[in-house]
Amino acid sequence: MSKQVQIVVFGKLPEDLMARLAEVGAVSSLDKKEGLVEADIIAAACAADIILTEPYVQITPAVLAACPNLRMIAQRAVGYDNINLDDCLHRPILVTNTPGVLDNATADLAFALLLTAGRRIVEADKYVRDGHWRGFENDLLLGCELAGRTIGIVGMGRIGSAMARRARGFSMDIVYCRAADVKDDANDETIAASAGVDEKDRKWKQELGARRVSLKTLLQHSDFISLHCPHNKDTEKLIGAPQFALMKKNCIFVNTARGKVVDEDALCRALEKGQIRGAGLDVFYNEPVVSETLLKASNVVLAPHIGSASEETRYAMAALAVNSVLKALAGTLPDNALNKDVFDQWRKNQPEIDKTRQGAVQS
Repeated sequence: MSKQVQIVVFGKLPEDLMARLAEVGAVSSLDKKEGLVEADIIAAACAADIILTEPYVQITPAVLAACPNLRMIAQRAVGYDNINLDDCLHRPILVTNTPGVLDNATADLAFALLLTAGRRIVEADKYVRDGHWRGFENDLLLGCELAGRTIGIVGMGRIGSAMARRARGFSMDIVYCRAADVKDDANDETIAASAGVDEKDRKWKQELGARRVSLKTLLQHSDFISLHCPHNKDTEKLIGAPQFALMKKNCIFVNTARGKVVDEDALCRALEKGQIRGAGLDVFYNEPVVSETLLKASNVVLAPHIGSASEETRYAMAALAVNSVLKALAGTLPDNALNKDVFDQWRKNQPEIDKTRQGAVQS
């Protein structure tokens, strides 16, 4: 008789989803508001067969080495820069994420940051609460309108395109760039030619009037810039001092992607020098640590990494992660697997897979 599957959950899961996991294994959980150090993760997961993670759980090579039984990681997020897929290849360890269920919530938050920074809502709120308001003033807290302005979207995936649809609803002009367009030698003419034969680009052009350009062109011509690209070796500090120098002085900069896509020191200098008008940030380079410059800046709106934090979306993310575990244990490749090519070998290594588990899987 095979041993019971050991499942470790980092963070909180709804009770009904915890109960579903308990049907297929022994479940334990660790929920800490502060960041976990490597030793905490190892202590919680050293005997685990499966872990359900969140972005703050760094799955380092040392963690993998200390968890010899680990064979599946179900990430409750779209981004997975806390997990190196190459490190999971040889054992193999199946890795899943939660795409598609948090697009609207994250785009909502990004647009809320854009509006809040553009119309100076946080400053206005403080002005009223501090008792400074004495009546109508013609030039009090003047902000910027959105209609007719240009928004540049860096990363036109599910969330980026959801952001574009919201911008279109506010009568904004939309430019965007994709992964190949952020390179230094990216050329607008070449990009335009490739966009003409790409189905996604044609769809965005037809439905949203969106135009694909190089990152350089986007930075130079956008009144609002919103980041929606993943963090990886190619996007580490993608936006730094040279990029902020290209932006308009009236530009509002929004980041709901990953903090490490931005050189935060360069952002702080750009704000201090007045190179850009303001910023709306949900993510930070060393989160949860936020630089003093950003904390003190009145023209910066700060949020604690809550892009997907709606009741509906957080439940959907958790449910997708749980379902991916149940499907895998039932011998079915989860649609949201990040390393699908390892599944055949992975499946051969799983003693628990049998037809009795099919009943635990929801389609």
